[in-house]
Amino acid sequence: MKTGVAFLLSLTISTGLANAESGGGSAAVHWACASPLLPDFKAEAGSSPDVGEGVTYLYVGDEHLDSDYGADAEFTTTLDGRRGWYDSAVRLGPLKENNGFAQVEISRWERFHYSQHVAIAWALPHTNVVEYRDTGLILADGVPHRLGIYVRDGLLELVVDGGVVCSTQASYFVGSSERKYFQVRTETSVVGSNGNAHVSDLRLKRDADAAARPYRTDCILHRHGIFWAYLGTARFAARGAFYPQEATYFTGIDPSKPCRT
Repeated sequence: MKTGVAFLLSLTISTGLANAESGGGSAAVHWACASPLLPDFKAEAGSSPDVGEGVTYLYVGDEHLDSDYGADAEFTTTLDGRRGWYDSAVRLGPLKENNGFAQVEISRWERFHYSQHVAIAWALPHTNVVEYRDTGLILADGVPHRLGIYVRDGLLELVVDGGVVCSTQASYFVGSSERKYFQVRTETSVVGSNGNAHVSDLRLKRDADAAARPYRTDCILHRHGIFWAYLGTARFAARGAFYPQEATYFTGIDPSKPCRT
């Protein structure tokens, strides 16, 4: 385990967080976290105008992701000095359009004076409500950090540098028989920036694999000017710059369609 999460608290808590309306009833996602999830933080009004986000992601997926699978990658991020919100993450969701997902991320924003810290985000299927919570776990700058999501025995685990940060039931987000995939993503709300993220050593574990194996993809989402550029030797860097008027499209498997195999 790297020093970035070596100080994870040994106390495990269960926190009922997301309450989203679905089909007339409410459903709660209960996260068990190695460090308490922090209360919501509201930035000062007008300090950061909402102009959306520039996003890029790499498609990571396969047909054989049912009950024992996962993906991870190493991220390095640096701040370019322009204040806003920056995020690099691994996200798991179903291929069908139901809006559900679970995500572990490294974020930079004003709450922690733009230091790298760990946060989680999620949405329940068939809702438009996205929940976000900071953990308060600060990561060391200047070194890569590995983010991942693994599903084992029905439990979905969010992993940072080899340590489980939070976990919950995988069935909240994906069914074992559903086609699913991972996004290895970066995004920013800073116009003219791309977050300066680098990612390397993508790995995917399929059900039949004993361990995660290297994964190569050329299927890339470009959104509002941001895209991952392949640097060779399984390395990518965020390129371009976020401008809300720029188009959204995919390159790779089929430029006219989402990244689905």
